[in-house]
Amino acid sequence: MQAMRRLSHLLLLAVCALVASCIDGREEFWLAGDGSGRAEIRYEVPASLARGCGGEAGLIKLLDEFVRETPTLTNVTRRVTCEGERMVVDFKASFKSALDLIAAVSGDSALSAGNLKPVVEPLIGHFAIRRSGRAVELTRTVRPAKALPGSFFMPASQFDGRRLVYIVHLPLAAAETNATRTEDGGRTLIWDQALQDALKNSVVIHFKAAMPIPWWLIAAAVAALGLLGWLGFRLHARRCGKRRAVTGGGA
Repeated sequence: MQAMRRLSHLLLLAVCALVASCIDGREEFWLAGDGSGRAEIRYEVPASLARGCGGEAGLIKLLDEFVRETPTLTNVTRRVTCEGERMVVDFKASFKSALDLIAAVSGDSALSAGNLKPVVEPLIGHFAIRRSGRAVELTRTVRPAKALPGSFFMPASQFDGRRLVYIVHLPLAAAETNATRTEDGGRTLIWDQALQDALKNSVVIHFKAAMPIPWWLIAAAVAALGLLGWLGFRLHARRCGKRRAVTGGGA
Protein backbone atom coordinates (compact mmCIF):
# COMPACT_ATOMS: atom_id res chain seq x y z
CA MET A 1 0.00 0.00 0.00
CA GLN A 2 2.84 2.37 0.87
CA ALA A 3 4.52 1.58 -2.45
CA MET A 4 1.30 2.34 -4.34
CA ARG A 5 0.99 5.67 -2.57
CA ARG A 6 4.56 6.55 -3.49
CA LEU A 7 3.92 5.58 -7.10
CA SER A 8 0.75 7.68 -7.20
CA HIS A 9 2.65 10.60 -5.70
CA LEU A 10 5.39 10.29 -8.32
CA LEU A 11 2.87 10.12 -11.15
CA LEU A 12 1.11 13.20 -9.78
CA LEU A 13 4.42 15.09 -9.67
CA ALA A 14 5.17 13.97 -13.23
CA VAL A 15 1.81 15.21 -14.48
CA CYS A 16 2.25 18.54 -12.68
CA ALA A 17 5.66 18.95 -14.28
CA LEU A 18 4.30 18.13 -17.71
CA VAL A 19 1.47 20.63 -17.40
CA ALA A 20 4.08 23.38 -17.57
CA SER A 21 5.82 21.64 -20.46
CA CYS A 22 3.42 22.58 -23.26
CA ILE A 23 5.10 24.33 -26.16
CA ASP A 24 3.80 26.99 -28.52
CA GLY A 25 5.70 27.63 -31.72
CA ARG A 26 5.50 29.82 -34.81
CA GLU A 27 8.07 29.82 -37.60
CA GLU A 28 7.79 32.06 -40.66
CA PHE A 29 10.21 32.12 -43.59
CA TRP A 30 10.43 34.36 -46.66
CA LEU A 31 12.45 32.75 -49.49
CA ALA A 32 13.95 34.60 -52.47
CA GLY A 33 14.71 33.14 -55.88
CA ASP A 34 18.44 32.97 -55.20
CA GLY A 35 18.00 30.87 -52.03
CA SER A 36 18.42 33.74 -49.58
CA GLY A 37 15.66 34.97 -47.29
CA ARG A 38 14.68 35.88 -43.78
CA ALA A 39 13.03 34.20 -40.82
CA GLU A 40 10.97 35.12 -37.77
CA ILE A 41 10.73 32.42 -35.10
CA ARG A 42 8.91 32.49 -31.77
CA TYR A 43 8.70 29.71 -29.20
CA GLU A 44 7.27 29.54 -25.72
CA VAL A 45 8.86 26.93 -23.46
CA PRO A 46 8.54 26.12 -19.77
CA ALA A 47 10.51 28.54 -17.60
CA SER A 48 11.70 25.56 -15.54
CA LEU A 49 13.42 24.15 -18.62
CA ALA A 50 14.94 27.52 -19.46
CA ARG A 51 16.23 27.90 -15.91
CA GLY A 52 18.11 24.64 -16.35
CA CYS A 53 19.99 26.34 -19.20
CA GLY A 54 20.80 29.46 -17.21
CA GLY A 55 17.50 31.31 -17.66
CA GLU A 56 17.30 34.35 -19.92
CA ALA A 57 21.05 34.97 -19.90
CA GLY A 58 21.77 31.32 -20.67
CA LEU A 59 19.35 31.19 -23.59
CA ILE A 60 20.71 34.44 -25.04
CA LYS A 61 24.23 33.04 -24.79
CA LEU A 62 23.06 29.87 -26.54
CA LEU A 63 21.52 31.87 -29.38
CA ASP A 64 24.61 34.08 -29.71
CA GLU A 65 26.82 30.99 -29.99
CA PHE A 66 24.56 29.62 -32.71
CA VAL A 67 24.79 32.90 -34.64
CA ARG A 68 28.59 32.90 -34.39
CA GLU A 69 28.69 29.32 -35.70
CA THR A 70 26.36 30.11 -38.62
CA PRO A 71 27.95 32.62 -41.03
CA THR A 72 24.97 32.52 -43.40
CA LEU A 73 22.95 34.52 -40.82
CA THR A 74 22.86 38.33 -40.96
CA ASN A 75 20.81 41.14 -39.38
CA VAL A 76 20.09 39.02 -36.32
CA THR A 77 17.88 40.15 -33.45
CA ARG A 78 16.98 37.92 -30.50
CA ARG A 79 15.02 38.43 -27.34
CA VAL A 80 14.29 36.16 -24.40
CA THR A 81 11.64 37.18 -21.86
CA CYS A 82 9.95 35.46 -18.96
CA GLU A 83 6.15 35.64 -18.79
CA GLY A 84 5.06 33.87 -15.63
CA GLU A 85 6.06 30.23 -15.92
CA ARG A 86 6.69 30.58 -19.64
CA MET A 87 9.95 31.60 -21.32
CA VAL A 88 9.39 33.34 -24.67
CA VAL A 89 12.14 33.20 -27.28
CA ASP A 90 11.95 35.55 -30.30
CA PHE A 91 14.52 35.19 -33.06
CA LYS A 92 14.70 37.15 -36.33
CA ALA A 93 17.41 36.99 -38.98
CA SER A 94 18.22 37.15 -42.66
CA PHE A 95 20.17 34.36 -44.31
CA LYS A 96 22.30 34.18 -47.43
CA SER A 97 21.47 30.55 -48.17
CA ALA A 98 18.49 28.50 -47.00
CA LEU A 99 20.44 25.29 -47.66
CA ASP A 100 23.31 26.48 -45.43
CA LEU A 101 20.82 27.39 -42.71
CA ILE A 102 19.20 23.92 -42.86
CA ALA A 103 22.64 22.30 -42.65
CA ALA A 104 23.46 24.45 -39.61
CA VAL A 105 20.33 23.62 -37.61
CA SER A 106 20.47 19.94 -38.62
CA GLY A 107 24.08 19.45 -37.55
CA ASP A 108 25.89 19.79 -34.25
CA SER A 109 25.50 23.33 -33.00
CA ALA A 110 24.91 25.31 -29.84
CA LEU A 111 21.16 24.78 -30.25
CA SER A 112 21.51 21.01 -29.83
CA ALA A 113 23.53 21.22 -26.63
CA GLY A 114 22.77 20.94 -22.93
CA ASN A 115 19.37 20.43 -21.35
CA LEU A 116 17.52 21.82 -24.36
CA LYS A 117 18.77 19.12 -26.72
CA PRO A 118 15.89 16.64 -26.10
CA VAL A 119 13.42 19.44 -26.85
CA VAL A 120 15.15 21.33 -29.65
CA GLU A 121 16.20 18.41 -31.87
CA PRO A 122 12.68 16.94 -32.29
CA LEU A 123 11.28 20.43 -32.99
CA ILE A 124 13.94 21.12 -35.63
CA GLY A 125 13.13 17.75 -37.13
CA HIS A 126 14.58 15.98 -40.14
CA PHE A 127 15.03 17.59 -43.57
CA ALA A 128 15.01 15.88 -46.96
CA ILE A 129 15.79 18.06 -50.00
CA ARG A 130 15.79 17.14 -53.68
CA ARG A 131 16.73 19.43 -56.56
CA SER A 132 15.97 18.90 -60.24
CA GLY A 133 16.80 21.78 -62.54
CA ARG A 134 15.10 24.83 -61.05
CA ALA A 135 12.65 22.71 -59.04
CA VAL A 136 13.24 22.24 -55.31
CA GLU A 137 11.36 19.65 -53.23
CA LEU A 138 11.56 19.89 -49.45
CA THR A 139 10.15 17.60 -46.77
CA ARG A 140 10.60 18.37 -43.08
CA THR A 141 9.40 15.98 -40.42
CA VAL A 142 8.89 17.39 -36.91
CA ARG A 143 8.20 15.06 -33.97
CA PRO A 144 6.78 17.10 -31.07
CA ALA A 145 5.96 13.94 -29.10
CA LYS A 146 9.69 13.30 -28.66
CA ALA A 147 10.09 16.79 -27.19
CA LEU A 148 7.32 15.99 -24.67
CA PRO A 149 7.73 12.26 -24.00
CA GLY A 150 5.25 12.21 -21.12
CA SER A 151 2.48 14.12 -22.87
CA PHE A 152 0.15 11.10 -22.92
CA PHE A 153 -0.29 11.57 -19.13
CA MET A 154 -1.72 15.04 -19.62
CA PRO A 155 -5.46 15.82 -19.81
CA ALA A 156 -6.65 17.21 -23.14
CA SER A 157 -7.64 20.50 -21.49
CA GLN A 158 -3.97 21.32 -20.89
CA PHE A 159 -3.42 21.59 -24.65
CA ASP A 160 -6.16 24.16 -25.25
CA GLY A 161 -4.85 27.04 -27.32
CA ARG A 162 -1.41 25.50 -27.85
CA ARG A 163 -0.45 25.40 -31.53
CA LEU A 164 2.48 24.82 -33.86
CA VAL A 165 2.41 27.07 -36.93
CA TYR A 166 4.82 26.99 -39.86
CA ILE A 167 4.62 29.54 -42.71
CA VAL A 168 6.72 29.64 -45.88
CA HIS A 169 6.54 32.48 -48.44
CA LEU A 170 7.83 31.34 -51.85
CA PRO A 171 8.84 33.52 -54.82
CA LEU A 172 6.62 31.37 -57.09
CA ALA A 173 3.51 29.30 -56.42
CA ALA A 174 4.14 25.77 -55.18
CA ALA A 175 3.59 22.98 -57.68
CA GLU A 176 2.56 20.64 -54.86
CA THR A 177 2.22 20.86 -51.08
CA ASN A 178 0.48 19.28 -48.11
CA ALA A 179 -0.01 22.65 -46.37
CA THR A 180 -3.09 23.17 -44.21
CA ARG A 181 -3.95 26.11 -46.43
CA THR A 182 -2.35 28.40 -49.03
CA GLU A 183 -2.57 32.11 -49.69
CA ASP A 184 -1.28 34.65 -52.22
CA GLY A 185 -2.02 32.42 -55.20
CA GLY A 186 -0.14 29.46 -53.76
CA ARG A 187 3.02 31.35 -52.86
CA THR A 188 2.29 31.40 -49.11
CA LEU A 189 2.07 27.96 -47.50
CA ILE A 190 0.71 27.53 -43.98
CA TRP A 191 0.84 24.47 -41.74
CA ASP A 192 -1.28 25.11 -38.63
CA GLN A 193 -1.82 22.32 -36.11
CA ALA A 194 -3.12 22.11 -32.58
CA LEU A 195 -0.35 20.84 -30.32
CA GLN A 196 -2.53 17.93 -29.21
CA ASP A 197 -2.91 16.74 -32.83
CA ALA A 198 0.79 17.31 -33.53
CA LEU A 199 1.70 15.08 -30.60
CA LYS A 200 -0.34 12.20 -31.98
CA ASN A 201 1.33 12.30 -35.39
CA SER A 202 4.53 13.76 -36.75
CA VAL A 203 4.16 17.13 -38.45
CA VAL A 204 5.19 16.74 -42.10
CA ILE A 205 5.97 19.94 -44.00
CA HIS A 206 6.22 19.29 -47.73
CA PHE A 207 6.30 21.41 -50.85
CA LYS A 208 7.73 21.41 -54.34
CA ALA A 209 8.30 24.64 -56.22
CA ALA A 210 10.35 26.13 -59.02
CA MET A 211 12.84 28.81 -58.11
CA PRO A 212 12.94 31.79 -60.50
CA ILE A 213 16.19 32.54 -62.28
CA PRO A 214 18.09 35.14 -60.19
CA TRP A 215 18.21 38.65 -61.66
CA TRP A 216 22.00 38.63 -61.74
CA LEU A 217 21.96 35.48 -63.88
CA ILE A 218 19.51 37.11 -66.31
CA ALA A 219 21.70 40.22 -66.43
CA ALA A 220 24.79 38.07 -67.06
CA ALA A 221 23.00 36.23 -69.88
CA VAL A 222 21.89 39.51 -71.49
CA ALA A 223 25.42 40.89 -71.19
CA ALA A 224 26.85 37.71 -72.72
CA LEU A 225 24.41 37.86 -75.63
CA GLY A 226 25.24 41.52 -76.13
CA LEU A 227 28.94 40.73 -76.14
CA LEU A 228 28.46 37.90 -78.62
CA GLY A 229 26.39 40.19 -80.87
CA TRP A 230 29.07 42.88 -80.75
CA LEU A 231 31.82 40.36 -81.54
CA GLY A 232 29.75 38.94 -84.41
CA PHE A 233 29.22 42.44 -85.82
CA ARG A 234 32.94 43.25 -85.57
CA LEU A 235 33.90 39.98 -87.22
CA HIS A 236 31.42 40.55 -90.04
CA ALA A 237 32.66 44.12 -90.56
CA ARG A 238 36.27 42.91 -90.66
CA ARG A 239 35.46 40.25 -93.27
CA CYS A 240 33.58 42.78 -95.40
CA GLY A 241 36.54 45.14 -95.15
CA LYS A 242 38.95 42.44 -96.33
CA ARG A 243 36.69 41.56 -99.25
CA ARG A 244 36.49 45.19 -100.37
CA ALA A 245 40.26 45.47 -100.10
CA VAL A 246 40.77 42.35 -102.25
CA THR A 247 38.23 43.50 -104.84
CA GLY A 248 39.74 46.95 -105.03
CA GLY A 249 43.25 45.58 -105.46
CA GLY A 250 42.17 43.32 -108.30
CA ALA A 251 40.52 46.15 -110.18
